[in-house]
Parts: sequence; C-alpha cells; structure tokens
Amino acid sequence: EEAAAIDKYFSIVHKTAEFLFPIFLALKMLLPETAFKFCTEWLFDRQLGIFKQTTNQVLETITNNRKLMGVLSYHYGDYGEVPNRGAFVMNALIANHYRGGAYYPVGGPLKISESIVRLIEKCGGKVLVRSAVDSILIDDRNRACGVVVNGREILAKSIVSSVGAPATLTKLVPESHRRTLVGRQIDAMKHPDVSSNVSLMTMFVGINDADGTLDLPKRNDWIHASWDHDGNMAEHRKDCGNKMPAFFISFSSAKDPTYASRHPGKHVALVIGPCCYDDVERFKDDRVKHRSDEYAAMKDKWREVFMGVLLDRYPELRDKVDFVDFGTAVTNDYYLGTHRGAVYGLAHTPKRFGQHWLRAKTPIKQLYLTGQDVVCCGIFGALTGGYMCAYAMSPRSLFHTLSLWI
Repeated sequence: EEAAAIDKYFSIVHKTAEFLFPIFLALKMLLPETAFKFCTEWLFDRQLGIFKQTTNQVLETITNNRKLMGVLSYHYGDYGEVPNRGAFVMNALIANHYRGGAYYPVGGPLKISESIVRLIEKCGGKVLVRSAVDSILIDDRNRACGVVVNGREILAKSIVSSVGAPATLTKLVPESHRRTLVGRQIDAMKHPDVSSNVSLMTMFVGINDADGTLDLPKRNDWIHASWDHDGNMAEHRKDCGNKMPAFFISFSSAKDPTYASRHPGKHVALVIGPCCYDDVERFKDDRVKHRSDEYAAMKDKWREVFMGVLLDRYPELRDKVDFVDFGTAVTNDYYLGTHRGAVYGLAHTPKRFGQHWLRAKTPIKQLYLTGQDVVCCGIFGALTGGYMCAYAMSPRSLFHTLSLWI
C-alpha cells in the first residue's frame, strides 16, 4: 500500500544526490561567496530549494505513515541530526550511497592514513605525530604565515586546517585577530542550527574466537528505541544517561578479509551511541586516563548499558569478551581533535547548507579549511572538501584532475 510513496522517495533521493548536490558543489567551488549566495538564494532557488528542507518536511510530502517515515530516516545517526532538524540532502546522500552496498579498506582503516602519508612524503612533505598545533601565525598584513607546534614556529606560504571550522577559527586563530578577521564566521557558528547538536560515545570490544565458532555479520546494525526518532531523541535529552535513542553496532573484523590472518582467533566490535557533551564537559581538562572517580563511574554505567545492547543482539558473545574500552565526548576531543566531541563537525541542517561563507577559502589570506566542514561529514564529504580546498588554493588542479579522467 506504500509502494508509490517508497518509489517517490527513491526518485527524490536519486535526483538530489546525483543531480542537485553536484550542482550545489560546483557553484560553491567555482563562485565567490556573493555570487554563490545569489545563485542558491535567487537564481536557482526553485531547483535547489530542497537544501532548505528538513528530512521530515520532505517525507511529509510523500506519506503520512509515521512508521514508514521512521524507516526511511533510520540512518539519521550517520550524520547526527534527527529528521525534524536534519537536512534532507544528507538523508538522500547516505541513502543513495548505500543502495549498492558499501566498501571497507582491506587491511583496516589504517591503510587509508598509510596511503595518504606515503603520498605526502613522496611529494616532499612530512607528517608529524604527537605534535598538536597550538596556534596559527598571522603576520602584520593579516596573512597566515605558519603555525606554532609544541612551542616551535614553523613557517609556510599557506596553511590548511582539517580540524574543522570551530576549532580553527575559535582556537587556532590568535584571539587578537578573531574579532576583526573572522568575527562574522564565529558568530554564525554560534547559531543553534549551525553548531553541532550531537556527540557520540563509543565502546570498543575485543572478542576471543579461539575455537572459530563465531560467524559475525559484515553488515552494520542500527537499533532504535522506536521509529519515532525525534521523540526518542527528545526523551534522551531529558535523561542522557539512561534513555538512549539509538545504537550502532559493527564488526570491522568481519569486513576485512585479512583480519583473520593478521589476528587469528580474534574479533573486534564497535558499539556507538549518542553522548550529551554537557554531561562530561566538567571533566574535559582532567588528565587523560586519570580523570575523576565520578567520571569513571559514569563510564562504567554507560558501558554496562552498551554491553547489554550488544549481548542482547549477539548472545553468542556472552562468554567471549576479552577486552572493553569506552570513550565519551571528551575522549573524542583528545584523540580526534574534535570541538565539544562533535565527530560530525558542524550541524547538518538546512541552516548549515545556507552558510555561504563556509568554504575552503577563509577571510584570512593563505588560510584554508579542508575536510568535512567544507562539504559534509563522512569519507566522501571529507574527500570532496579536500578537493575543493585544492581548487581554492590552485584552480589549475581542477583541469589537471579532469585531464586524468579524460
């Protein structure tokens, strides 16, 4: 009885992801901010109007079946925004992306960084570890000219930041230059529909499969409290510690064909759920691995909840868990360099896609943004953000890439 609605949904998804989104990206990459705003707000407003709509607003034009709406928006956790807040364009991009299945790097995610490092070094660059950037150097002509790393100044003709717009502009740009150079952008990021509204906490599980009896799935599991995602999240906000709206479960060891040979008799599981940053913010300045007993007790409580979900779904793991580690929003900030634990970056809302200043080229000359805040979250989003950054720095890179394709 809902076949027509489902067909219409996938038709809109295809049009949005395969046609409208590439147009949006091309305009954003090729046009200056004012021209881009004119095109999206006026010239192509009718065609690109879907960028101004939430997931629920689009789904309500297709069906009034609330369960179907919940099913068609089950993957909201992939970008962190419930249907009444999240941009439909993100729902469409992810739905379209997974229609043909998914990919996993042979050898694990480490292979991605290894490949990137090899290319950087091949081109004469150098990758430093345990070398957090303290600040960006700005010269007397208001140009980015280097960075401070562990108290040492490293000069450069251009600076590219991949830690996200909030951390770059509110932490790395010197305070003396923030208001005059990027004050408008900082104010824009404070809007509740632009700043991130969600963080995540993660349980890492080591599994003993010495007898080789486990047959764990390659798929990912999304487990929701109900199909009312907005209601689930509203209840979660009232009591972040107990009422979880959704969980994500994945076994990366089952996806990687080399894992069994690299780690015989072992498996790993990942369980992810939302985290309210306000619950853990008071522990953000504590020393890692030495935070307070109160923080440890909170983690133990959450770990028990997460483990209960995993074992309820996969009871065959009950006597096979060898190792468990647990991270919260402040863990994300320490290890991933996130801002307030926001692993997805800025909010993926219609308001975010209307931020015409949010692009690779910043108001500070020779300072560029790359990664997921430039486009959207995820591997694809970060990759596209990197390409747009390369174009902003050297427009000739576009034609070089096209020549390789041709």
